[in-house]
Amino acid sequence: MVGVPKSKGCQTCIQRRVKCDLVRPECSQCQRYGVDCPGYSRPHKFMDEGERLHQRFGKKRQKPNANSESIDERIVPSLAARSMDKQQPVIFGSFVLSAFTRWFGLNKYRVHVPWTQYVAQHIGQSPAFDAAVYCMNSVHMGHVHTDTKLQRSSREVYSRALRLFGDRICDASAMKSAESVSITIVLSLFEAYSRTTPDSWARHAAGTALLMAHRGPAAHLTGFDRCLYLSFRSFLVAEAFVNGSRCIFERPEWQAHIDQIRGEDMASPRVDEPIALFIDLQDRIFMEISKVPGLLYQARRLHLMPEPLKASRRLAAQVLRSNQALHTLSSHLRVAATAQDNQLCNGSVHNSGDKSTFIGPIPTTFPQEFANSVLRGCDICSYILCLLLDYLENDAEKHLNPDLETKDEILVSDPLPFRFVSKLACKGYTDPDSVGVTVDLPPPEKWLDLVAASMGLEAFNIITCANESPSSSTDHDSTWSAAVSLR
Repeated sequence: MVGVPKSKGCQTCIQRRVKCDLVRPECSQCQRYGVDCPGYSRPHKFMDEGERLHQRFGKKRQKPNANSESIDERIVPSLAARSMDKQQPVIFGSFVLSAFTRWFGLNKYRVHVPWTQYVAQHIGQSPAFDAAVYCMNSVHMGHVHTDTKLQRSSREVYSRALRLFGDRICDASAMKSAESVSITIVLSLFEAYSRTTPDSWARHAAGTALLMAHRGPAAHLTGFDRCLYLSFRSFLVAEAFVNGSRCIFERPEWQAHIDQIRGEDMASPRVDEPIALFIDLQDRIFMEISKVPGLLYQARRLHLMPEPLKASRRLAAQVLRSNQALHTLSSHLRVAATAQDNQLCNGSVHNSGDKSTFIGPIPTTFPQEFANSVLRGCDICSYILCLLLDYLENDAEKHLNPDLETKDEILVSDPLPFRFVSKLACKGYTDPDSVGVTVDLPPPEKWLDLVAASMGLEAFNIITCANESPSSSTDHDSTWSAAVSLR
């Protein structure tokens, strides 16, 4: 409602600031001074103008809510975007330090251009790369602060990252770039961190392996390309186990690549003698472990060989050699870790007055903890090789004694009496040492560090079939025994 108050007199009296007697047609004051009375202003009545005001201003009031623009964005459109870009490297660095504590401890001596530096230099240059980093940072912050809005937002950005990355597939040069490999790695880590579906992280990792194989080992020797290889190689081994495929690192050119980088890192002035020894033994162990998925791949296809018995014996000899090499290297690592532990203990005795400890992302017991993770991976891999050797011996026995083989035996897609299931496929697993006790999986950031430090062997559970063949238990875990848990 709007209106104008009733007039207090003619305009002349109002200007002269004298009281008007409101005499009509002319006031007495104007007659006294001999001027023409301008008259009285007409009084206004109140009217409802709500509908006219709504038509005039209603749509403009809704515009800010529709666009959701801040004052900064209206004044300088790129200001908010640049502010977000500057925050991303810091948040991504927080994710790396919290998710790869032990793995970061060793790789800091080996990489030339770390992830945090690359993100800081390339953020804001590629929409696909930006979306991948944004979704990883959002899910990490949402997990740290228990913010469901950030977690939902991360999935929306993740979908956009997939669409943007799909636009690059037709560009051969773009797919061979370090940026494309880095995007697939970040998306795989996002899936492992958010746990949207059981093995989605492995599908992205398979894409990473394909891109790295297409680029070749020579493209991963220096700069950030070296970091891509070192930071994600454990997940590529885990992917090969879970998907039942060969690992790219078993190829001769990649074996030579691993050996070359091992020698360069050992001779680097940045590492001392204990770290150089860990690098030497860990890379030699990794070279052996990367061959195991290939041995499993061959075992699954023995029935397709022209002479299965000879092929089975040759494969059994390879398994024995690999297991013996792994046992020897793990023994050397145990001795080295014990010697290093004794040196630290003796040093603490002589320096008992100094109680100060290092506070940071790397634990004070870093060499021992990392060695324990590698040895844990060795034990798991050795167990897999023993299972494979038992299968090959039983298979050879069937060929030597045809009566033991069922005539109506149905060929199955996976004849091995054990399989690998990603630990992300369930919330927990049954402890075989305690009947009915379910062991919860570690939080995602701890799981990532376990996988990386164990060369991929902590990424899955080993499910064995004791009584029935795998063909009779497809998609039914009840017929399979509990997940193997080594102690």
